[in-house]
Amino acid sequence: MKLKIIAPIAISLLLVACGGGGGGGSSSSANSGPVVSTNTFPLASGYRSLVAAGQSVRFNSSGTCSGTFSSVSAPANISTTFEGQPALSGSRVASFSFTNCTPSSAVATQTSYYDTNYIPKGFSIQGGDYGVYARTPNIPTTVRVGDVVVVGTINLYTSSAKNASAGRIDSSFVIEPDTATTAIVNVIDKTYNTSNVLTSTEQDRYRIQANGALTAISYDILYSNGTHLILQ
Repeated sequence: MKLKIIAPIAISLLLVACGGGGGGGSSSSANSGPVVSTNTFPLASGYRSLVAAGQSVRFNSSGTCSGTFSSVSAPANISTTFEGQPALSGSRVASFSFTNCTPSSAVATQTSYYDTNYIPKGFSIQGGDYGVYARTPNIPTTVRVGDVVVVGTINLYTSSAKNASAGRIDSSFVIEPDTATTAIVNVIDKTYNTSNVLTSTEQDRYRIQANGALTAISYDILYSNGTHLILQ
């Protein structure tokens, strides 16, 4: 995922898909439809807890490619440096297995970097892009249904030497209805190439509880060539 505030999954690195389109997914578990909660949700503390603890996700893939997707993120507890500043890091391994697309399987390893308060600073994908936030990303302390937040821009490079640009990711999120006590954090990443052409739009939805706990419920990625992945 190129991420988002919740961490990129490096889908573009993994996939050269066959052509075709796909359907959409639902973000709410409520059979009667989403409910607009009046709660205020502690997003920043919930995000810090997620990064500090790590997460494991396994989804089925539909849309253009059928199969499975998994992502395992280790806790971000390794002291290191990033861009010459003290940082914490955590690794992430994402893998695909497809029945009708090429390649039929792929694995990518990413290291994400954070400051000591678990605010993201950037990432490095093994054999892929190196990303650096242009400025400190905006992660509000609290959010409510209906909020629209611009997180920031991640500048992409072909390597950590930053000698050549690989484009950018513009990241934002919307707080969507879910139930009377929960909401959906829809993280939207738009990736552009060096010619400022949109190449993919990814929407990663997380359910947020009243205490800020975040759970991944779906990833939806639409590429400019029409390839559409729905992971849920």
